[in-house]
Amino acid sequence: MLELNLKLRGYEVRAAPDGVEGLAIVREWRPDLIILDVVMPKLDGFTLLPMIRRITEAPIILLTAKSGLSDKVKGLEGGADDYLAKPFEVAELIARVEKALRRPSLKRRTTLLFADLSVDLQTYAVVRGSVRIDLTAREFSVLTTLMRSPGQVFSREHLLAAVWGTDSDAELGIVDRTISNLRAKVDHGFETKLIQTIRGIGYSVRD
Repeated sequence: MLELNLKLRGYEVRAAPDGVEGLAIVREWRPDLIILDVVMPKLDGFTLLPMIRRITEAPIILLTAKSGLSDKVKGLEGGADDYLAKPFEVAELIARVEKALRRPSLKRRTTLLFADLSVDLQTYAVVRGSVRIDLTAREFSVLTTLMRSPGQVFSREHLLAAVWGTDSDAELGIVDRTISNLRAKVDHGFETKLIQTIRGIGYSVRD
């Protein structure tokens, strides 16, 4: 119903039957706006929300059958821009979509900085001190995921889903190997080691 109503108003729409396919669509299509249901097979909306937010800064409207304040706060803190509880009128959702798309976009950060390490998201240049570091695409994605939230600990499972995708056949060991390669490039020769292992939990960028 939503897909039909949006298309009738001239929007190009792609719908996903579950959270895994939804994440894949966001990765490949990079939509201007995302309507995200909370109750979905495979990955629910609250789990999917921060994963999508690491990929795109497009507005996200969260749909849920729960109207409690705690769920609303959870959604907004997780990265949603708006929140609509079911049942709702389609006209109200359309109005919120139009409002979100009219909103001026925040200037996107083009450089991530931590200690003496900088990552340019446009040119893909990685520099530590005065040393230019060459990374593979996967290494770059893992590093930027860590650097967007310095100090936060990311599990191997989270990194695998965020970088390789939830539908990937890759095993957890590839995360460890990629981190090892990153350390050899980013930390080698520097007294301060920035890529840290938090034993039994995961990995983090911290000094």
